[in-house]
Amino acid sequence: MLLYSIIILVCMAIVITLNCFFNPLYQDKFWLYIIFTVALVIISVLIDGLVAFIIRRMPEKWFSKDKGIFKTGPREFKFYKFLRVNKWKEHVPELGSFTGFHKNQFANPFDNEYVSRFILEARYGVAIHLFSVPAAFLIILLDWKMYTGQSNIWLTICLPVAIVNAILIVLPAFILKYNLPTLVRIYNNNLEKEKRKLNKEQR
Repeated sequence: MLLYSIIILVCMAIVITLNCFFNPLYQDKFWLYIIFTVALVIISVLIDGLVAFIIRRMPEKWFSKDKGIFKTGPREFKFYKFLRVNKWKEHVPELGSFTGFHKNQFANPFDNEYVSRFILEARYGVAIHLFSVPAAFLIILLDWKMYTGQSNIWLTICLPVAIVNAILIVLPAFILKYNLPTLVRIYNNNLEKEKRKLNKEQR
């Protein structure tokens, strides 16, 4: 969480500074750039929270199958390996405290009930993060003066904030999609072990 906080603060400082020096729109009231930037960051967090709130209330059966956005193909997996997801994933905050299930550690790989719950939570997380990316750009619409050509805040503040938010949002989705094939494989292996054990007992 510390790394994300630093990134957000640094990016906010850059956006504010560039607007103060190069955007003539409110140079006589430069403090408005500070207010706009802080407000838009807060609104972005609220939008992310709203998307998460809505998706978490969707039926579990929609997240029960390994298909669609939850399936990680071979090429996609290679892409995550190219990004070296395994090297930096520990630095990305995990917000399992909001659902009571943490996904930053794999506590019981031999308990399929636990593995199944882990997979379900991971799929919820993938959906939340991926749908939050396009939602992040909704803040551009808040600059109502752009429709009359009287404002460029949508371009100089809204868009940079949305881009940074989208990048920070999508990284956890990369981690989850990188981990999901392994989780599904562990789950299936456990099933096979249970079947073999049951067959031995029946003989």
